[in-house]
Amino acid sequence: MTPDSIGRTVRHEASAGPPDEVTQSETDSRHRDDGLGSVALVHDYLNQRGGAERVVLEMTRMWPAAPLYTSLYRQGSVFPEFAAADVRTTFLDRVPLDEGFRMLAPALPLAFRSLGALDHDVVISSSSGWAHGVRTSSESTHVVYCYAPARWLYSADQYFVGGDRRRPPAIVTRGLRSWDRRAAGRADVYIAIAENVRDRIRGAYGIEAEVVYPPVDTLRFDPRPRGERLLAIARFLPYKRIDLILSACNRLGVGLDIVGDGPLRHELRDLAGPTVSFHGVVSDPVLHELIEGCSAVCMPGVEDFGIVALEGNAAGKPALAFAGGGAVETIRDGVNGVLFATPTVESVVEAIYRLDVIDSDPTALAAAAERFSVERFRNALTSKVRTAVEHRRNGGTAEPHS
Repeated sequence: MTPDSIGRTVRHEASAGPPDEVTQSETDSRHRDDGLGSVALVHDYLNQRGGAERVVLEMTRMWPAAPLYTSLYRQGSVFPEFAAADVRTTFLDRVPLDEGFRMLAPALPLAFRSLGALDHDVVISSSSGWAHGVRTSSESTHVVYCYAPARWLYSADQYFVGGDRRRPPAIVTRGLRSWDRRAAGRADVYIAIAENVRDRIRGAYGIEAEVVYPPVDTLRFDPRPRGERLLAIARFLPYKRIDLILSACNRLGVGLDIVGDGPLRHELRDLAGPTVSFHGVVSDPVLHELIEGCSAVCMPGVEDFGIVALEGNAAGKPALAFAGGGAVETIRDGVNGVLFATPTVESVVEAIYRLDVIDSDPTALAAAAERFSVERFRNALTSKVRTAVEHRRNGGTAEPHS
Protein backbone atom coordinates (compact mmCIF):
# COMPACT_ATOMS: atom_id res chain seq x y z
CA MET A 1 0.00 0.00 0.00
CA THR A 2 1.32 3.45 -0.81
CA PRO A 3 0.56 6.64 1.09
CA ASP A 4 -1.68 7.95 -1.67
CA SER A 5 -3.89 4.86 -1.38
CA ILE A 6 -4.97 5.76 2.13
CA GLY A 7 -8.70 6.42 2.22
CA ARG A 8 -9.48 4.18 -0.74
CA THR A 9 -10.90 0.70 -0.47
CA VAL A 10 -8.17 -1.89 0.05
CA ARG A 11 -9.05 -5.54 -0.42
CA HIS A 12 -6.56 -8.38 -0.28
CA GLU A 13 -5.95 -11.74 1.27
CA ALA A 14 -4.59 -11.20 4.78
CA SER A 15 -1.35 -12.88 5.73
CA ALA A 16 -0.27 -14.34 9.05
CA GLY A 17 1.67 -11.16 9.82
CA PRO A 18 1.07 -7.43 9.23
CA PRO A 19 -1.20 -6.88 6.21
CA ASP A 20 1.55 -5.16 4.24
CA GLU A 21 4.94 -3.49 4.62
CA VAL A 22 3.55 -0.31 6.18
CA THR A 23 5.00 0.27 9.63
CA GLN A 24 2.85 -0.49 12.65
CA SER A 25 3.01 3.13 13.80
CA GLU A 26 1.65 4.27 10.43
CA THR A 27 -1.11 1.65 10.61
CA ASP A 28 -2.02 2.72 14.15
CA SER A 29 -2.23 6.37 13.18
CA ARG A 30 -4.76 5.53 10.46
CA HIS A 31 -6.93 3.37 12.70
CA ARG A 32 -6.93 5.41 15.91
CA ASP A 33 -10.37 6.60 17.00
CA ASP A 34 -12.47 7.41 20.10
CA GLY A 35 -9.44 7.22 22.38
CA LEU A 36 -9.45 3.45 21.98
CA GLY A 37 -6.23 3.14 20.02
CA SER A 38 -6.05 1.13 16.82
CA VAL A 39 -9.26 -0.78 16.03
CA ALA A 40 -9.85 -3.83 13.84
CA LEU A 41 -13.18 -5.44 12.95
CA VAL A 42 -13.74 -9.13 12.20
CA HIS A 43 -16.84 -10.73 10.66
CA ASP A 44 -17.65 -14.36 9.80
CA TYR A 45 -18.17 -13.94 6.04
CA LEU A 46 -19.44 -11.27 3.69
CA ASN A 47 -21.60 -13.01 1.10
CA GLN A 48 -25.21 -12.26 2.06
CA ARG A 49 -27.53 -9.42 3.04
CA GLY A 50 -28.78 -10.17 6.54
CA GLY A 51 -29.20 -8.48 9.88
CA ALA A 52 -25.65 -9.30 10.98
CA GLU A 53 -24.27 -7.68 7.86
CA ARG A 54 -26.27 -4.52 8.58
CA VAL A 55 -24.74 -4.44 12.06
CA VAL A 56 -21.14 -4.86 10.93
CA LEU A 57 -21.75 -2.26 8.21
CA GLU A 58 -22.71 0.16 10.98
CA MET A 59 -19.50 -0.76 12.81
CA THR A 60 -17.50 0.23 9.71
CA ARG A 61 -19.19 3.63 9.90
CA MET A 62 -18.34 3.95 13.58
CA TRP A 63 -14.68 3.07 12.95
CA PRO A 64 -14.15 4.00 9.28
CA ALA A 65 -10.37 3.59 9.39
CA ALA A 66 -10.49 0.08 10.85
CA PRO A 67 -9.70 -2.88 8.58
CA LEU A 68 -12.47 -5.47 8.32
CA TYR A 69 -11.18 -9.05 8.37
CA THR A 70 -13.42 -11.83 7.08
CA SER A 71 -13.10 -15.34 5.71
CA LEU A 72 -14.51 -14.50 2.26
CA TYR A 73 -16.08 -11.57 0.46
CA ARG A 74 -18.55 -11.64 -2.41
CA GLN A 75 -19.03 -7.99 -3.28
CA GLY A 76 -22.09 -8.54 -5.45
CA SER A 77 -23.92 -10.49 -2.73
CA VAL A 78 -23.63 -8.00 0.14
CA PHE A 79 -24.69 -4.42 0.73
CA PRO A 80 -22.84 -2.21 -1.77
CA GLU A 81 -21.63 0.11 1.01
CA PHE A 82 -19.03 -2.50 1.97
CA ALA A 83 -17.08 -1.39 -1.09
CA ALA A 84 -15.96 1.62 0.95
CA ALA A 85 -14.45 -0.57 3.68
CA ASP A 86 -10.91 -1.94 3.91
CA VAL A 87 -11.97 -5.60 3.59
CA ARG A 88 -9.25 -8.21 4.13
CA THR A 89 -9.93 -11.86 3.39
CA THR A 90 -8.40 -15.28 3.98
CA PHE A 91 -7.40 -18.02 1.55
CA LEU A 92 -11.05 -19.18 1.48
CA ASP A 93 -11.86 -16.16 -0.66
CA ARG A 94 -10.30 -18.02 -3.60
CA VAL A 95 -12.58 -21.06 -3.22
CA PRO A 96 -15.26 -20.90 -5.97
CA LEU A 97 -18.24 -21.49 -3.71
CA ASP A 98 -21.09 -19.08 -3.15
CA GLU A 99 -24.39 -20.58 -2.05
CA GLY A 100 -22.62 -23.76 -0.93
CA PHE A 101 -20.18 -21.86 1.28
CA ARG A 102 -21.45 -23.64 4.40
CA MET A 103 -19.59 -26.70 3.15
CA LEU A 104 -16.45 -24.80 4.15
CA ALA A 105 -17.32 -24.97 7.87
CA PRO A 106 -14.51 -27.39 8.84
CA ALA A 107 -11.96 -25.04 7.22
CA LEU A 108 -13.17 -21.81 8.84
CA PRO A 109 -11.18 -22.19 12.10
CA LEU A 110 -8.01 -22.60 10.01
CA ALA A 111 -8.98 -19.60 7.89
CA PHE A 112 -9.26 -17.28 10.88
CA ARG A 113 -6.06 -18.71 12.35
CA SER A 114 -4.30 -17.86 9.09
CA LEU A 115 -4.86 -14.17 9.81
CA GLY A 116 -2.16 -14.40 12.46
CA ALA A 117 -2.41 -12.67 15.83
CA LEU A 118 -4.00 -9.27 15.23
CA ASP A 119 -2.07 -6.70 17.25
CA HIS A 120 -4.51 -3.82 17.17
CA ASP A 121 -5.34 -2.20 20.51
CA VAL A 122 -8.98 -3.24 20.11
CA VAL A 123 -10.37 -6.12 18.07
CA ILE A 124 -14.16 -6.28 17.73
CA SER A 125 -15.48 -9.58 16.38
CA SER A 126 -18.96 -9.61 14.88
CA SER A 127 -19.70 -13.29 15.26
CA SER A 128 -22.37 -15.94 14.86
CA GLY A 129 -19.93 -18.80 14.97
CA TRP A 130 -16.50 -18.06 13.52
CA ALA A 131 -15.08 -14.55 13.82
CA HIS A 132 -14.69 -14.86 17.60
CA GLY A 133 -11.97 -17.45 16.91
CA VAL A 134 -9.56 -14.87 15.49
CA ARG A 135 -6.28 -14.69 17.39
CA THR A 136 -5.14 -11.45 19.00
CA SER A 137 -1.98 -10.33 20.74
CA SER A 138 -1.74 -10.43 24.52
CA GLU A 139 -1.93 -6.61 24.51
CA SER A 140 -5.18 -6.44 22.52
CA THR A 141 -8.62 -6.04 24.02
CA HIS A 142 -10.87 -8.54 22.20
CA VAL A 143 -14.60 -7.76 22.32
CA VAL A 144 -17.05 -10.23 20.77
CA TYR A 145 -20.41 -8.91 19.59
CA CYS A 146 -22.31 -12.19 19.47
CA TYR A 147 -25.47 -12.81 17.45
CA ALA A 148 -25.73 -16.31 18.92
CA PRO A 149 -23.51 -19.26 19.71
CA ALA A 150 -23.39 -21.21 16.44
CA ARG A 151 -26.93 -22.43 15.83
CA TRP A 152 -25.87 -25.58 14.05
CA LEU A 153 -23.57 -26.55 16.95
CA TYR A 154 -25.87 -25.80 19.87
CA SER A 155 -29.39 -25.62 18.41
CA ALA A 156 -29.11 -28.16 15.61
CA ASP A 157 -32.62 -29.60 15.97
CA GLN A 158 -34.05 -26.11 15.54
CA TYR A 159 -31.65 -25.05 12.79
CA PHE A 160 -31.87 -28.16 10.60
CA VAL A 161 -35.65 -28.35 10.28
CA GLY A 162 -37.14 -31.42 8.65
CA GLY A 163 -33.99 -33.52 8.26
CA ASP A 164 -32.00 -30.84 6.42
CA ARG A 165 -29.35 -32.59 4.33
CA ARG A 166 -26.76 -29.96 5.20
CA ARG A 167 -26.48 -31.28 8.77
CA PRO A 168 -22.80 -32.21 9.35
CA PRO A 169 -21.73 -35.59 10.74
CA ALA A 170 -21.36 -35.91 14.51
CA ILE A 171 -17.57 -36.24 14.38
CA VAL A 172 -17.29 -32.84 12.65
CA THR A 173 -19.73 -31.25 15.09
CA ARG A 174 -17.81 -32.53 18.13
CA GLY A 175 -14.51 -31.20 16.84
CA LEU A 176 -15.88 -27.78 15.96
CA ARG A 177 -17.72 -27.48 19.26
CA SER A 178 -14.45 -28.06 21.10
CA TRP A 179 -12.70 -25.40 18.99
CA ASP A 180 -15.63 -23.02 19.44
CA ARG A 181 -15.57 -23.17 23.22
CA ARG A 182 -11.82 -22.65 23.40
CA ALA A 183 -12.15 -19.66 21.07
CA ALA A 184 -14.91 -18.12 23.18
CA GLY A 185 -12.81 -18.46 26.32
CA ARG A 186 -10.00 -16.35 24.82
CA ALA A 187 -12.12 -13.22 24.40
CA ASP A 188 -11.99 -10.44 26.99
CA VAL A 189 -15.63 -9.36 26.78
CA TYR A 190 -18.78 -10.87 25.29
CA ILE A 191 -21.71 -8.69 24.24
CA ALA A 192 -25.00 -10.34 23.29
CA ILE A 193 -27.52 -8.89 20.85
CA ALA A 194 -30.49 -9.82 23.07
CA GLU A 195 -31.41 -11.32 26.43
CA ASN A 196 -32.21 -14.72 24.91
CA VAL A 197 -28.77 -14.76 23.31
CA ARG A 198 -27.17 -13.88 26.64
CA ASP A 199 -28.84 -16.96 28.12
CA ARG A 200 -27.49 -19.14 25.29
CA ILE A 201 -23.98 -17.73 25.68
CA ARG A 202 -24.11 -18.64 29.36
CA GLY A 203 -25.28 -22.15 28.51
CA ALA A 204 -22.77 -22.78 25.74
CA TYR A 205 -19.69 -21.10 27.19
CA GLY A 206 -20.33 -20.33 30.85
CA ILE A 207 -19.69 -16.66 30.02
CA GLU A 208 -21.73 -13.78 31.43
CA ALA A 209 -22.41 -11.34 28.60
CA GLU A 210 -23.91 -7.87 28.59
CA VAL A 211 -26.63 -6.90 26.11
CA VAL A 212 -26.48 -4.23 23.41
CA TYR A 213 -29.41 -4.45 21.01
CA PRO A 214 -28.52 -4.14 17.28
CA PRO A 215 -29.12 -0.87 15.41
CA VAL A 216 -32.35 -0.27 13.54
CA ASP A 217 -32.09 2.55 11.01
CA THR A 218 -35.39 4.10 12.05
CA LEU A 219 -34.68 7.45 10.41
CA ARG A 220 -34.79 6.07 6.88
CA PHE A 221 -38.51 5.20 7.19
CA ASP A 222 -41.58 7.39 7.21
CA PRO A 223 -44.53 5.99 9.20
CA ARG A 224 -47.40 5.44 6.78
CA PRO A 225 -50.85 3.83 6.94
CA ARG A 226 -50.97 0.09 6.41
CA GLY A 227 -51.19 -1.33 2.89
CA GLU A 228 -52.93 -4.47 1.64
CA ARG A 229 -50.19 -7.12 1.44
CA LEU A 230 -48.06 -8.90 4.03
CA LEU A 231 -44.30 -8.89 3.66
CA ALA A 232 -41.66 -11.49 4.60
CA ILE A 233 -37.92 -10.79 4.33
CA ALA A 234 -35.53 -13.66 5.00
CA ARG A 235 -32.90 -16.01 3.67
CA PHE A 236 -34.57 -19.17 2.38
CA LEU A 237 -33.31 -21.51 5.09
CA PRO A 238 -35.39 -24.13 6.93
CA TYR A 239 -35.35 -22.43 10.35
CA LYS A 240 -36.70 -19.18 8.90
CA ARG A 241 -40.06 -21.01 8.39
CA ILE A 242 -41.18 -18.99 5.38
CA ASP A 243 -43.27 -22.04 4.51
CA LEU A 244 -45.59 -21.24 7.43
CA ILE A 245 -46.53 -17.72 6.37
CA LEU A 246 -46.68 -18.79 2.72
CA SER A 247 -49.09 -21.67 3.46
CA ALA A 248 -51.25 -19.49 5.69
CA CYS A 249 -51.57 -16.85 2.97
CA ASN A 250 -52.41 -19.57 0.46
CA ARG A 251 -55.22 -20.76 2.70
CA LEU A 252 -56.66 -17.29 3.27
CA GLY A 253 -56.04 -15.91 -0.21
CA VAL A 254 -54.05 -13.05 1.37
CA GLY A 255 -51.42 -11.18 -0.62
CA LEU A 256 -47.83 -11.88 0.39
CA ASP A 257 -44.58 -10.40 -0.91
CA ILE A 258 -41.41 -12.39 -0.19
CA VAL A 259 -37.94 -10.86 -0.38
CA GLY A 260 -34.86 -13.06 -0.22
CA ASP A 261 -33.18 -16.10 -1.69
CA GLY A 262 -31.48 -19.27 -0.58
CA PRO A 263 -31.35 -23.06 -0.82
CA LEU A 264 -35.12 -23.53 -0.44
CA ARG A 265 -36.11 -21.26 -3.32
CA HIS A 266 -37.51 -24.06 -5.49
CA GLU A 267 -39.49 -25.71 -2.68
CA LEU A 268 -41.03 -22.39 -1.63
CA ARG A 269 -41.92 -21.39 -5.19
CA ASP A 270 -43.59 -24.75 -5.73
CA LEU A 271 -45.61 -24.20 -2.56
CA ALA A 272 -46.76 -20.68 -3.44
CA GLY A 273 -50.31 -19.87 -4.52
CA PRO A 274 -51.48 -17.07 -6.83
CA THR A 275 -51.47 -14.36 -4.15
CA VAL A 276 -47.76 -14.82 -3.38
CA SER A 277 -45.03 -12.84 -5.18
CA PHE A 278 -41.29 -13.51 -4.97
CA HIS A 279 -38.98 -10.52 -5.40
CA GLY A 280 -35.59 -12.15 -4.90
CA VAL A 281 -32.80 -10.06 -3.41
CA VAL A 282 -33.66 -6.41 -3.90
CA SER A 283 -31.87 -3.09 -3.53
CA ASP A 284 -32.40 -1.04 -0.39
CA PRO A 285 -34.65 1.52 -2.16
CA VAL A 286 -36.97 -1.27 -3.35
CA LEU A 287 -36.95 -2.90 0.09
CA HIS A 288 -37.71 0.47 1.65
CA GLU A 289 -40.71 0.88 -0.64
CA LEU A 290 -42.02 -2.61 0.16
CA ILE A 291 -41.75 -2.08 3.91
CA GLU A 292 -43.44 1.30 3.84
CA GLY A 293 -46.24 -0.04 1.62
CA CYS A 294 -47.04 -3.35 3.33
CA SER A 295 -49.76 -4.27 5.79
CA ALA A 296 -47.41 -6.00 8.26
CA VAL A 297 -43.93 -7.49 8.33
CA CYS A 298 -43.82 -11.24 9.04
CA MET A 299 -41.12 -13.06 10.99
CA PRO A 300 -42.35 -16.68 11.26
CA GLY A 301 -39.09 -18.30 12.44
CA VAL A 302 -37.15 -17.98 15.67
CA GLU A 303 -34.90 -14.95 15.29
CA ASP A 304 -32.12 -14.05 17.69
CA PHE A 305 -33.25 -10.41 17.52
CA GLY A 306 -35.28 -9.60 14.40
CA ILE A 307 -34.29 -6.25 12.92
CA VAL A 308 -36.84 -6.53 10.12
CA ALA A 309 -39.82 -6.49 12.51
CA LEU A 310 -38.62 -3.21 14.01
CA GLU A 311 -37.97 -1.72 10.59
CA GLY A 312 -41.63 -2.46 9.94
CA ASN A 313 -42.57 -0.67 13.17
CA ALA A 314 -40.43 2.32 12.12
CA ALA A 315 -42.50 2.46 8.92
CA GLY A 316 -45.72 2.35 10.97
CA LYS A 317 -46.45 -1.34 10.41
CA PRO A 318 -47.12 -4.02 13.02
CA ALA A 319 -45.18 -7.29 13.00
CA LEU A 320 -46.38 -10.88 12.89
CA ALA A 321 -43.83 -13.07 14.66
CA PHE A 322 -43.26 -16.39 16.33
CA ALA A 323 -43.28 -16.06 20.12
CA GLY A 324 -39.66 -16.97 20.68
CA GLY A 325 -36.17 -15.55 20.50
CA GLY A 326 -35.85 -11.81 20.14
CA ALA A 327 -39.50 -11.25 19.22
CA VAL A 328 -40.65 -11.68 22.82
CA GLU A 329 -38.24 -8.89 23.81
CA THR A 330 -39.32 -6.42 21.14
CA ILE A 331 -42.93 -7.20 20.20
CA ARG A 332 -45.84 -6.47 22.57
CA ASP A 333 -48.67 -8.72 21.50
CA GLY A 334 -51.64 -6.66 20.34
CA VAL A 335 -49.70 -3.37 20.45
CA ASN A 336 -46.86 -3.28 17.92
CA GLY A 337 -47.55 -6.74 16.54
CA VAL A 338 -49.00 -10.18 17.14
CA LEU A 339 -47.21 -13.29 18.38
CA PHE A 340 -48.12 -16.90 17.61
CA ALA A 341 -47.03 -19.62 20.02
CA THR A 342 -46.94 -22.81 17.94
CA PRO A 343 -45.19 -23.25 14.57
CA THR A 344 -48.26 -24.39 12.64
CA VAL A 345 -50.18 -22.99 9.70
CA GLU A 346 -53.33 -22.84 11.86
CA SER A 347 -51.54 -20.69 14.43
CA VAL A 348 -50.30 -18.30 11.74
CA VAL A 349 -53.79 -18.05 10.21
CA GLU A 350 -55.20 -17.06 13.58
CA ALA A 351 -52.41 -14.47 14.00
CA ILE A 352 -53.23 -12.94 10.60
CA TYR A 353 -56.82 -12.46 11.75
CA ARG A 354 -55.58 -10.76 14.92
CA LEU A 355 -53.52 -8.33 12.87
CA ASP A 356 -56.76 -6.77 11.67
CA VAL A 357 -57.66 -5.55 15.15
CA ILE A 358 -54.42 -3.67 15.77
CA ASP A 359 -55.25 -0.01 15.41
CA SER A 360 -52.04 1.57 16.75
CA ASP A 361 -51.27 4.87 15.08
CA PRO A 362 -48.34 4.54 12.62
CA THR A 363 -46.45 7.35 14.36
CA ALA A 364 -46.85 5.57 17.70
CA LEU A 365 -45.37 2.39 16.23
CA ALA A 366 -42.48 4.40 14.81
CA ALA A 367 -41.86 6.07 18.16
CA ALA A 368 -41.71 2.67 19.89
CA ALA A 369 -38.97 1.55 17.47
CA GLU A 370 -36.76 4.47 18.48
CA ARG A 371 -35.42 2.63 21.52
CA PHE A 372 -33.45 0.51 19.03
CA SER A 373 -32.07 3.43 17.02
CA VAL A 374 -28.62 3.63 15.45
CA GLU A 375 -27.61 6.39 17.87
CA ARG A 376 -28.51 4.25 20.88
CA PHE A 377 -26.49 1.35 19.47
CA ARG A 378 -23.46 3.52 18.79
CA ASN A 379 -23.49 4.99 22.29
CA ALA A 380 -24.02 1.66 24.03
CA LEU A 381 -21.43 -0.29 22.05
CA THR A 382 -18.78 2.41 22.32
CA SER A 383 -19.38 2.59 26.07
CA LYS A 384 -18.95 -1.18 26.51
CA VAL A 385 -15.79 -1.25 24.41
CA ARG A 386 -14.30 1.73 26.24
CA THR A 387 -15.05 0.11 29.61
CA ALA A 388 -13.25 -3.07 28.49
CA VAL A 389 -10.21 -1.08 27.34
CA GLU A 390 -10.08 0.96 30.55
CA HIS A 391 -10.28 -2.24 32.59
CA ARG A 392 -7.10 -3.43 30.89
CA ARG A 393 -5.36 -0.09 31.29
CA ASN A 394 -6.19 -0.08 35.00
CA GLY A 395 -4.62 -3.45 35.60
CA GLY A 396 -7.23 -5.96 34.44
CA THR A 397 -5.57 -9.27 33.78
CA ALA A 398 -5.92 -11.35 30.66
CA GLU A 399 -4.35 -14.49 29.29
CA PRO A 400 -2.39 -14.41 26.03
CA HIS A 401 -4.82 -14.87 23.13
CA SER A 402 -2.73 -16.93 20.77
